[in-house]
Amino acid sequence: MTINNKQPQPSIPINKIKRFEDFFRLFQEKPTEFKYRDKISKIYAEGENILEFLFEDLNAFDPALAEMLKNNPEDVIPDIIEAFKNLLKFHAPGGKLKDEVEYFIQISTDNDSNLILLRGLRSKHIDKLIFTRGILLRASTVRPKLENAIYKCLRCDTEFPQIQLSNTLIWPNHCMNPKCKANTQKDFIFISKKSDFIDWQKITIQETPEELPAGRIPRSIDGILIKDLVDKVRPGDRVKIMGAFKSLPQKNAKGKGSLIFRTFIDVNSIKSSDKEDKDFYPTPEELQQIKELAAEPYIQRKIARSIASSIYGREDLKLATALCLFGGTRLKKIDGTYRRGDIHVLFVGDPGTGKSEILKAAVNVSPRALYTSGKGSTAVGLTAAVVKDPDTGTMSLEAGAIVLADGGIAAIDEFDKMESQDIAAIHEAMAQQTVSIAKAGIIATLRAQTGIIAAGNPYQGRYNKYKTPTENIRQPPTLLSRFDLIFIVMDEPDKAKDAQLAEFILEQATGDFTKISQNADEPLIPINHDLLKKYIHYARNNCFPVLTQEAKDKIKEYYLDLRGKYDAEQAIISILARNLEALIRLSESYAKMALRDKVLIEDVEEIIKIFNRFLRDVGYDESTGKFDIDRIFTGQTRSKINKITKILDRIKNMINENDGKAVEIENVMEILEMEEDLDKEFIEETIDQAVKEGTLYKPRNKYIKFVDNR
Repeated sequence: MTINNKQPQPSIPINKIKRFEDFFRLFQEKPTEFKYRDKISKIYAEGENILEFLFEDLNAFDPALAEMLKNNPEDVIPDIIEAFKNLLKFHAPGGKLKDEVEYFIQISTDNDSNLILLRGLRSKHIDKLIFTRGILLRASTVRPKLENAIYKCLRCDTEFPQIQLSNTLIWPNHCMNPKCKANTQKDFIFISKKSDFIDWQKITIQETPEELPAGRIPRSIDGILIKDLVDKVRPGDRVKIMGAFKSLPQKNAKGKGSLIFRTFIDVNSIKSSDKEDKDFYPTPEELQQIKELAAEPYIQRKIARSIASSIYGREDLKLATALCLFGGTRLKKIDGTYRRGDIHVLFVGDPGTGKSEILKAAVNVSPRALYTSGKGSTAVGLTAAVVKDPDTGTMSLEAGAIVLADGGIAAIDEFDKMESQDIAAIHEAMAQQTVSIAKAGIIATLRAQTGIIAAGNPYQGRYNKYKTPTENIRQPPTLLSRFDLIFIVMDEPDKAKDAQLAEFILEQATGDFTKISQNADEPLIPINHDLLKKYIHYARNNCFPVLTQEAKDKIKEYYLDLRGKYDAEQAIISILARNLEALIRLSESYAKMALRDKVLIEDVEEIIKIFNRFLRDVGYDESTGKFDIDRIFTGQTRSKINKITKILDRIKNMINENDGKAVEIENVMEILEMEEDLDKEFIEETIDQAVKEGTLYKPRNKYIKFVDNR
């Protein structure tokens, strides 16, 4: 047995302040370029009080010091602040800083290898410095938090401080005056005027949809912001957070201390990462691939076919989806308002036509997207909600799906099954691209620059082309009019197409995808989804096409041609100014798909083809054989509106001829049927609707009269 008589050497204490001073003074990002020394000089010159440094810089300079910071941030950060202040004193007159100025250190990282996903936070991370990211789901109002309380003794008038270290107010249990015998809470009063408060805000962050494993419920965690960090971000923002992972004891159902602790992040730095989606930045090799793809003559068609490539046909639907994914150019107008660049698309049609699959495929290839079902969505779930915080009792704002998908798309399936009160909530988000809240004392406007792709089934199961889109889908015209494109998908027998569809599905069933082709002479070669995501992200962030003069002239010619298609006496309108803006957005998106900075006349011509499909689907009046945009914007065709006007005018004349007295409904129907050549059922329906709307009323049974006695 060997005995070691060697005495252990005492550990040499580490002067952390001195080592951090060395880091700030000596770290070089490049030779002779002292990154933090120059930054501290600039901070003093500009009167700032916050120094931000990268964790990986510290790790490169002194790994042991970085490890100490990571394992014990609560003790080390005060030493970093002292080192920062010591270096600032070199610039201050007399080597003294102002006592009233408080200085802060913020730690960040550009290296995602330090990232710990919310789902990966465990007990081993408690009291350690962590770096994570997510979507800001909820943010409370900014409240004052007591940091150092001043109490006054009622017996001897002595004032003394009491540091507050817990979440509950700590009262003194004795007076600081040794001659005073005060020892109960009633002997002291709290003096708020002389106490120290800091700004405090509680936030909740949630996993991003793209990081969420399939079929899992998203995890969330609370974070605490203090002092200069409050109100730096808002609900819906994607954030990166650096802070200490802390735990707090909580009480069980019986009010006793529980062994299960609640966790939160004591935030040191928080940044919005909306413009820092580095996961979607292409590598140099991928960027070269993207540029080669963009140079192909039919790249738009290829991108469209890469979306839901397992669905046969539906070329226009896939192209419309691609247009929504890329979006147009957001433009600031002269009056300071913005013309939206995001595109909204709606698919309505028979069951089993692939609408839902196209929506899910769009979510899969979009860099940022959320999928929701209409039946399971409420107004606040789509926009924003005001919820009560269980800890503070205050009301806070929680972002909904459209706000969370800001900068991307929101896919809403089963659109027809949404309740009318829930539908009304997304009007503002679709038109103004904001969500305004005025509830429970919270008045806020959240950004919702989100493209919406929606799909629904007709009210009666299958689409009736003799009814308007409003009658088929049972949603208000004010909402349907906000969609840039609406496509009707009907399952109609066609021997040739059915044979091709059957072959396509059977080829898929065998797993031999190389044989699949949607056209006999053109094999389907979809773009890899990972590359397509980066393609879309690159296009949205680097390409902002503008119309060339030739493109402007072509859109103008098309618009004026449709506006002048019918005589003014017929009062039929084929296109509106709102559709003109849609044409511009769609043309910009089409050019963006080829990574061009200009919209060519060829782009406009292709968009006109797809827009004509939109007009044929929802603007064609079968009874007159004409394009009538009122089918969408008012829910009724112009011919029907003219018939209704004719009926009401004739009833008015009959009442006037009857000395202003009510007329019998049966007589009205007989006269209108004979003189105006109108269908009896239509007349009856019009009168019933006028009574419901309050235009007409029944003073007694089987008689009608105008409400305003006109």
